[in-house]
Amino acid sequence: MRSREKRTPGADAMLYEGATMSSAASPTLSDAARRAARTDRILGLSIVAVAFVLSLALSLWAKTASRPETSAPPGPPRTDGITGYPSAVSPTQIIPVVRTLTRRTLLRGFVAEGVRSDGTVDLSEGPGQVRFSFQSPAGQGPQPPREPGSLPRRDYCGKQNVHLRKEGLVADPDLAEYPCPPAHADPLPDPRCDLRQVWAHALTKGAARERLARIEYYRSNAGPAWRFELPGSTQRFSLYGDCVRELDGAESSGFVP
Repeated sequence: MRSREKRTPGADAMLYEGATMSSAASPTLSDAARRAARTDRILGLSIVAVAFVLSLALSLWAKTASRPETSAPPGPPRTDGITGYPSAVSPTQIIPVVRTLTRRTLLRGFVAEGVRSDGTVDLSEGPGQVRFSFQSPAGQGPQPPREPGSLPRRDYCGKQNVHLRKEGLVADPDLAEYPCPPAHADPLPDPRCDLRQVWAHALTKGAARERLARIEYYRSNAGPAWRFELPGSTQRFSLYGDCVRELDGAESSGFVP
């Protein structure tokens, strides 16, 4: 038979100390693991929270960005910058000032009433006044209100008139739902000549110099054009935009919206 192994008091002490150290190390490892897990959980929740906030901010930005530009109410009448105001205003000279009263960028024409043979309009008395018409490219400029993120039912060009009257320049309320012209007609360039030159052509056709004329600048089938008329008479003709070539009936068709 094998004899039982003898243990010395020193060996027993070492075994006891080792067991004690092993049992003491276990709680230390468990605490570290719990701290690491808690750190990972906090980090994960932080990432989720940041992602949620960013997605919410992006959604709000997209809704704001998708809202169409809307019309603003017109301002009070203006007289600054109107050369010759109020008794001798040349409509073609004040077009840059007129543009500052509207956010519509495309000139569609103008209609001047009470035009004298020198090409000016007297706003202080009589029928003198001018209406300027502006639109925007399709789908641009102020648009009808719609739900954020939704698509427009159609493209609108809108329209806004700016009037030159006795009180100065004043804009009408913007018409956001005004349709685009047929086939998206090209906008008019600023006039190449002025109302005095249109009147000069009328004088060669026998128009009475002392009369007051109605003159339109508009887009005809031939391009930019002028239409001259003496109210109450048969004096009526259309010129190309250069104020030289007279247009025939088919070429002259068109109007100021």
